[in-house]
Amino acid sequence: MEKQYKIGIFYGPDPDTEMLAQKFVGNLINDDEFCKACELLEQKVKCDHCREHLRNFSSSVYFYDKLGENIPDFIENPEDFLPKTIPPVDFLMVVGIHQDLLSELPEYLKDKKIKAIIVPIENPKWVPPGLQVQVLEDFERLGIQAAFPKPFCALSKELNEYNKVGFNLTKNHDNIIEFIDYYKIGEPIVSFILSDDGKSILDTCILQSAPCGSTFYILQQLKAKYIEDDELSLNERISKAHHSYPCNASMDKDLILKDSILHVGGILVRNAVRNELGLKEHEGRKMAYVAP
Repeated sequence: MEKQYKIGIFYGPDPDTEMLAQKFVGNLINDDEFCKACELLEQKVKCDHCREHLRNFSSSVYFYDKLGENIPDFIENPEDFLPKTIPPVDFLMVVGIHQDLLSELPEYLKDKKIKAIIVPIENPKWVPPGLQVQVLEDFERLGIQAAFPKPFCALSKELNEYNKVGFNLTKNHDNIIEFIDYYKIGEPIVSFILSDDGKSILDTCILQSAPCGSTFYILQQLKAKYIEDDELSLNERISKAHHSYPCNASMDKDLILKDSILHVGGILVRNAVRNELGLKEHEGRKMAYVAP
């Protein structure tokens, strides 16, 4: 019998924070009203049920709580603003909560027996690099596995420039991998059925979706289209769909990525598509890992 995991979500009061949490849950529970990709196509076709193979994780979501409304800019005793108790869950996702509350999380969670904490960063202001390292070290010290993906769709089972132990991940992160495998979310992984001549995309399949669900929307924009790779048409089509979804990541330049988080998210899905089509990846900018 397959393991049934439980997940809880804490999110901050900022509208972008709340929107990401809503999209994550919508994608997770595969709600009938969640995806409108087909309706927004130029041809305005009806839904072709590309998400039918997905599981509905409604029973997996155990709580979905907003934290930090009407609290001071500086919190002297952050433990007073965290819930006294939380239901037992396997995974906890924490999106854009007050920085003082985030710094208190390791101590707050040390006896909660949670398998892993996921703290996605879609805006540089949510988690400054210094705080990220501090909180990650606290989780490490207490033996709690944690991940700080920036953007959320960079979360991967592979160690790479976006998944670096000591900065984005705790040393032990097998439970993070379990999270990715179970919910099939993280860095996009896609597959295509091409025409006999290999010049157009007949059908698409998502093996691993961006947590917000944008991968399904983007691939619907590529279906039944010719692959004209002149470094413009394919990339621009992906980029337009990514912005139209829309991606909620910040357009502000991030000190670590040396780029905007939104742009990095676009590069990740673009490269997922290009890799599967056997095309050269689009190189992103090199990143620095020294906190300012």
